[in-house]
Amino acid sequence: MTTVRWLMAQRRLELALRGGAAGLGRQLDCAVSSELVTAGEWLSGGEVLLTTGMRLADDPDQRRDYLRRLDDVGVAAVGFGVGFGFDAVPSEMSEAADHLGLPLFEVPLPVPFSAITRTVLDQIAAQRSARLVSATKAQPRMTRAAASGGSAALVRELADAVGHDVVLLDTGLAVVATAPRTIATADLNRIRDLVMRDPASAGAVRVTGTATITVARIGSGGRTYGHLGVVGPTALDDVERMLLGHAISLLAIEHAAPRQVSRDVADVHDDVLALAMDSAAGGGTVGPGLHRILGRAADPSGRVRAVAFAFADADAATHGRRRLVDELEHRWRPVFVHRDGPDVIAVLRGDDRTDLAAGLLTMLNATAPVSGGIGSVTLARDVGESVRQARLACRSAAVGQMVDLHGSRSLLAIDPVRRALNDAFDQRLRPVLEHDADRGTALRESLLAYLEANGNWGVAAAAQGVHRHTLRHRIERIEDMLAVDLSDARTRAELLLMLLGASA
Repeated sequence: MTTVRWLMAQRRLELALRGGAAGLGRQLDCAVSSELVTAGEWLSGGEVLLTTGMRLADDPDQRRDYLRRLDDVGVAAVGFGVGFGFDAVPSEMSEAADHLGLPLFEVPLPVPFSAITRTVLDQIAAQRSARLVSATKAQPRMTRAAASGGSAALVRELADAVGHDVVLLDTGLAVVATAPRTIATADLNRIRDLVMRDPASAGAVRVTGTATITVARIGSGGRTYGHLGVVGPTALDDVERMLLGHAISLLAIEHAAPRQVSRDVADVHDDVLALAMDSAAGGGTVGPGLHRILGRAADPSGRVRAVAFAFADADAATHGRRRLVDELEHRWRPVFVHRDGPDVIAVLRGDDRTDLAAGLLTMLNATAPVSGGIGSVTLARDVGESVRQARLACRSAAVGQMVDLHGSRSLLAIDPVRRALNDAFDQRLRPVLEHDADRGTALRESLLAYLEANGNWGVAAAAQGVHRHTLRHRIERIEDMLAVDLSDARTRAELLLMLLGASA
């Protein structure tokens, strides 16, 4: 930016500061000359006003008032040409300039005002040219970021290019991505207020005491896909608005991709997640290729978090997967969703809170009974471990419940405890397991349903889809096999922990 300090440093102009040194950092965008006493009425701010003072009154108070009115409209500096009406800058004007913090400099007689004007305009043109060159370099970087890293990477590149904080909101005004830092809550609420006033508007600007907020709609035709908010100490200039427009175009293209393309990408990501899970189950690690693709789902630190949903059967899980894919696309999330029998596994960003997973569960549970579990935050290459934890948490959840074993510090999240429970499971429940294996019964599932229902016959029977008397008969057989009394709460708790721990 061109400042008054820069102008004063141009030695060939031989300018001499006579007051207002505190305002040397003021930015200027043009230079004009005027002998009007009321020149401030024709200015909009940011100008260097050049005058000889020939029409100024002899009254010192009126001369002070002249500078005050110029300062009120935002004039950046005043250049006072000597050798015509005045041999030097009047002392009362220098004092007033110091009081206002309005730079007042003396222009010697041999220096034409046009030389100052040309110097300022040339500098502004050079800076604008440099900004345009910088923008032409930033646009390809933004395009590559969008292609390789999606919306979050594009937001980071835009924030770097404009030097302001940027936030991407979905249609529900939830935060999808921010850069380079989290937007302050007050500014985020102001952005949301601007959107809610007119969601279909292409953009809006709001100036607060500390920042200028710019909001732009992302959409195609009559459809809105989200909004971009930019928060900075100053308003966006022409070049920055151009970069913002480029980002909006890229985001709109990404979100308006043909449905078949979105489905194909989701299917590829499904296969990648399945391969990563198989590798982890076999004791292997995620290879570089899979790791690179999984990185699309990661937060800026390369971390992910798995969430598991358990449906009643495979058909319900298939429908649930479709709804989950649509919902994640709607939330501007890279879609990594895999159905495994009656379970559906999805990958969220590592910085996503449990609230997001709970919201997805609520959405799915509105049409089919489903329970959920969420794993711990891991690096993308360790997604298999997070999936394992999510599935264990899911088995511990009731219908409509989202369980976070690590967040709740559950014993089941501790490996030594889980190994001990697994050993106890093999010993204590062997008669039931052998009976199921030999005769094709489902006593283990009936026992688990009974224990998860905390001994409630009606709830357990409904979960198994059998009559209460049938379930009661099965539980009595189990009691005989294991030589236990399942009316005892402590016994039920021990067996439930064994069953949950063994299924990890």
